[in-house]
Amino acid sequence: MGNAPSPQSAIAQRIKPAGAALVGLAILGLNVFMLVKMQRFYPFGTVLGGALILAGGFGVAVGEPKDVYGYQPTWFKIGLGACAAVGVVIGIVLNVMLVSD
Repeated sequence: MGNAPSPQSAIAQRIKPAGAALVGLAILGLNVFMLVKMQRFYPFGTVLGGALILAGGFGVAVGEPKDVYGYQPTWFKIGLGACAAVGVVIGIVLNVMLVSD
């Protein structure tokens, strides 16, 4: 019989989600820069940035739990999807607010 996989440390579980949140923040920052300097923005960037920031924030808050077989629990997958969906909605609302001048 094989040994059960050893769990990752609390910091190691949060590195990848923090990277996703930072990428989302960079996308939104670049979009703001483009809007201020060139009077253009990219709607997909605000949607993607919002989803990445919220999903990454959820991952940083709870870590990346795994069961004894190495799979992520269902509650984590549902929470991650819900946060990403809320981020997409926020991105769409932000797009509508930017366009409705």
